[in-house]
Amino acid sequence: MEVFILDTTAFTETRLRKAMNASSEEEVVREIARLLREARLALGSKFYMTPSTWSELRRMLIGQGVRLDVIQDLMTWINVKAPDKLSMKIPASVFSEYVSDIRRRLYKGLRVAETVVKRVARECAGRDEKCVGEAVRGLRERYREATRKGLVDSVEDLDTVLLALELKAIVVTSDAGIRRLSEQLGLIVVDPEDFVHMLRRMIDAARGREKH
Repeated sequence: MEVFILDTTAFTETRLRKAMNASSEEEVVREIARLLREARLALGSKFYMTPSTWSELRRMLIGQGVRLDVIQDLMTWINVKAPDKLSMKIPASVFSEYVSDIRRRLYKGLRVAETVVKRVARECAGRDEKCVGEAVRGLRERYREATRKGLVDSVEDLDTVLLALELKAIVVTSDAGIRRLSEQLGLIVVDPEDFVHMLRRMIDAARGREKH
């Protein structure tokens, strides 16, 4: 029996539409709900999300026009559980690497900011505010790239990893930060598109056994 922890990207990854030949996010959600149902009934597979991740996903799906009854059907096959943070232990080596990574990223972000400030002072002197505005937008993107890409930087992401660690589950995500921390903790990580194909193969195999 496989246990899976689902990140929001297990449903919102853009590649899923093509993989499912779907024309809308609602079609993607309907198909995933069907696969979860069949995998749970035929194989006993279990699917979990944390409360914070589920709330985030629900908001995202509503924002994309997915009907509430479709969301409720999806919820039928997902267990919502918070990680047991009080009794959980994380290797000191992982925590040490995380702190070191944060420090490297902050320094890199500082260098990005310094570079942009010098360029603005040189290129925007005496010009209108449009020049500065464009530089600020560019700074935001470069700063985010330097400090956040590939890093677990939200409670939702951290809870997903911690729950997977607690349940010794497979993590389904396309988020680089969740993937990196999960792999550091020895967890199996599956891309959302591969997850869909995996479920289909598992269900087909179960049906084949039933026929024999």
